[in-house]
Amino acid sequence: MAHLIKAIYDTTVPNAVNVLENTHELIVERAIATQNKIDTDSTTWGAQLKRLDVSLPSGELLVKRPKEKFVEIINILATVERTISALKWLSETYPTSILRECHPSTSDAIGGNDIVLTDISKNIIVRCEVTDVVSSNASQNGKEKTALKNLECANSVPDDSIFRYIATSAEFADALSSPNRKWDNMHYQYIRHETGLKNKTVLLEIKSKN
Repeated sequence: MAHLIKAIYDTTVPNAVNVLENTHELIVERAIATQNKIDTDSTTWGAQLKRLDVSLPSGELLVKRPKEKFVEIINILATVERTISALKWLSETYPTSILRECHPSTSDAIGGNDIVLTDISKNIIVRCEVTDVVSSNASQNGKEKTALKNLECANSVPDDSIFRYIATSAEFADALSSPNRKWDNMHYQYIRHETGLKNKTVLLEIKSKN
């Protein structure tokens, strides 16, 4: 089954932000219009929304599917919003970088990440995993463990020139970077970067403790 939003390859970061923002706006408009059509009977409201299909213009901008469940759209767009915020911050931090790949609503390809940036010589300089976690628990759903594995930091932080980040919600970033965690048992540490954007996305830079 096709994912809702196409992956983006080989472009500038501002171009990716532009097309992703336009795609996000298009899907939001369709979702709101569809939601407004449901029966307002409070006794069936939850069941209706859970089963509600949103018709989408497959092939327009980055939209790949002709329809998607309303509840799935909520989850997907929350992650897309984190991705857009991460891209904006990365664009300012690495202004000459090129976007090699961005997977807004998919699991990234083997050996890839949600966001990968290169320099003009096509050397990878940034790898970033994006997750919108609604939790103040660092172990929630194993999201940190998965992100670290995807960033090749499961057992150690690679000694190379690549910057690695986890882009996430402020509350989950608080949990991951909390001084109350058992840092003596960990091989990594985080440097926190605030995007300063409305949705309070935070990028946690992963560094070796050695």
